[in-house]
Amino acid sequence: MTMIKNVFRQMYPEEINLERIEDLKMIHIYDLTGAAKPNGKYGVTAVLVNFGDNEQLNYTENDHCFDDFVNKIFEVYNSTEDKSSILMDETTQKMMEAGEVPRHESILSKYYDAEKLEVPILVNASTLSKRFGPLVEYLVVGLYKTMGTEVEVIDRKCGWRGSGRLIIHAGATNRTIYFKAFEVNDSTFSIKLNGCLTEQGDLLINVVLYEDVISISYRSESADIEGSSSFKFSKDNLREMHQIKKNGEQIFYDVNLYENTFTADSKIEDVVSVVSLGLLPENIRPCAAYSLPIGLTYLLYDIAESDDQVDVKTFCGTFLWPDANYSDTRGWSVIKSLQQGLTLKNEAFRIINLTDNREFVQSSFLTGTGSRYKEILEGKYIISERKSV
Repeated sequence: MTMIKNVFRQMYPEEINLERIEDLKMIHIYDLTGAAKPNGKYGVTAVLVNFGDNEQLNYTENDHCFDDFVNKIFEVYNSTEDKSSILMDETTQKMMEAGEVPRHESILSKYYDAEKLEVPILVNASTLSKRFGPLVEYLVVGLYKTMGTEVEVIDRKCGWRGSGRLIIHAGATNRTIYFKAFEVNDSTFSIKLNGCLTEQGDLLINVVLYEDVISISYRSESADIEGSSSFKFSKDNLREMHQIKKNGEQIFYDVNLYENTFTADSKIEDVVSVVSLGLLPENIRPCAAYSLPIGLTYLLYDIAESDDQVDVKTFCGTFLWPDANYSDTRGWSVIKSLQQGLTLKNEAFRIINLTDNREFVQSSFLTGTGSRYKEILEGKYIISERKSV
């Protein structure tokens, strides 16, 4: 028997509010952060409407209902016979007559008007072993050397959906270590190794990505070893930390600080390959770049822009895995009105860029904050042609 799904859904309170808009008394379209013009580069557009029996609604372009709100106002406005009865300033009146309320430019502006797909063409899981194969090699070699055994890597192969193989010459024997990487969630990954350290040895590695940190922890029950590593990135330096315990006792601890050598005169092409350029945020330049021995390059973008009324700060951190043709960018922008002393977190985002050839890049938009991003981009996929190749 076919079950019919419930077609009813719960309405947002804002949706109910919008349906009440009629008999417009006043419309005011303004820039919440004090930019000189509502259609300027920086700011957040807001609309205030007074209607009916002294009812009032006020939403900004960051609110998820903003488009419906504006469309409802235009619908009622256009059906109003005596538009002169509606109080409006000159700027608002021009916009109402033009039939368009402006959106402000942001780092994601080009994506909002692009064609969006509901399902991906390229699958992220296919890159897992290529992303984490170098990390497996780095940890295995490091652990053997910490235990006093010299190691030579003979071969490393990466396969489909996280599976891989590492062949090493450890001491006087060859050892084949099989590994498989799993995605626990958008920011957490696990890698299981067999044949590591002991004949039937196991090693479980957990990797967590934050905006400006990669954290790695691992444990082998068969060898009674556990350890952790972390890399914390900033504009000035990279802080690297490692510790290893065996049988509950610490046998290794090391902290290093590496200065950022990427300057205003540095060329991005000297840091990443031409193929990888198309995976990075466009039209902005990193302020720091760090290449790690785990097959990862981290690029930090921290941009401050301002005029006489508005300060805008944009932060992005990009984890780039060149071997996997894969990047993970997390960022946000903050706008501050110098006149009003008002600060807004305007947009936060998470973009995965992936390519398996030189023809196009697939951008995937993951969970972020900021209603416009969530409403239009989150959960969507965009295909764009590569410009760098």
